[in-house]
Amino acid sequence: MQQSTRAFWTIGLDDPLATVPDRAGAKAANLARAATHDLPVLPGFVIPVPMDRRERYADTHDLRAAWARLSHDGERALVVRSSSTLEDGDVSSMAGRFTSVLGVAGWADFRRAVDEVAASAAGPGTMAVLVQPRLDAASGGVMFGADPVDGRTDRVIVSAAPGGPQALVGGEIDGTRYDLTRRGRLVAADRDDGPLTPLQLRRLAHLAARTAQVFGGPQDVEFAFGRDGRLWLLQSRPVTALAPLPPRGAVLLGPGPVAETLPDPLSPLEEDLWLVPLDRGLGEALATAGAVSRRALRRSPTVRAVGGRAAADLRRLGAEPARRR
Repeated sequence: MQQSTRAFWTIGLDDPLATVPDRAGAKAANLARAATHDLPVLPGFVIPVPMDRRERYADTHDLRAAWARLSHDGERALVVRSSSTLEDGDVSSMAGRFTSVLGVAGWADFRRAVDEVAASAAGPGTMAVLVQPRLDAASGGVMFGADPVDGRTDRVIVSAAPGGPQALVGGEIDGTRYDLTRRGRLVAADRDDGPLTPLQLRRLAHLAARTAQVFGGPQDVEFAFGRDGRLWLLQSRPVTALAPLPPRGAVLLGPGPVAETLPDPLSPLEEDLWLVPLDRGLGEALATAGAVSRRALRRSPTVRAVGGRAAADLRRLGAEPARRR
């Protein structure tokens, strides 16, 4: 049993875990790599992909010793997770495709959980098994180090809910969405009673920056805050569906929200009386919220007249129509 840095180790492998994703799976390899860079990763071990189809998943003395060490001889519940060689890649994450078993206590239950996770493999020689302690989470969720819809790399998008991220990731509940700047300043939230504090949001933005630095690009992260307030990185994979940015300087105009206020055609006098103060008021609100820089506001108006009707910059107001498939 080879001990690696930061309490992450593998069974039966001499190489550092981060260098063998073909045996440990991308999920475990990414966590081990994060741990070597001092990111907040829970301890754990990996049962590597069997080298032979007839080989059972490391039913050895080393496995029993690893289980006893991490579980404190069964006193601490564990999480047995998939770490497929096919998931968490640069092209497709395959999130939710494989089995994970939570709250495993006792040696017999642990062996059954390992077999259950291994049986969810998409093919022979593709599934490693990641084992970590169960975390009693106060809140958790997912975070994108860039806005995958708008393609903005100056935004961090967080979705969080009370408890761990499992129900949120599985689509069982809706979390609170937070739009942040890269420094963690809140730009928008879809509800006022979300589970995260401003300090926690800043810590998440810092984690987004650190994971992007370690892995070379924006990451899709699962995270949790423990009952003691500690932040934990549970999973990191590349953002696989980052939309392209619109052409530089491109503006998408439409009636948008201003149509409710000014639905009818405007005379030149009405344009001066209504559109100019409306544009200034919206611009001041956007600048105060940090959604748009004042330089951008000076470069182009938020509201203008097009063909005698009021039109707004839909991207700037966050009212862009959904893209067609």
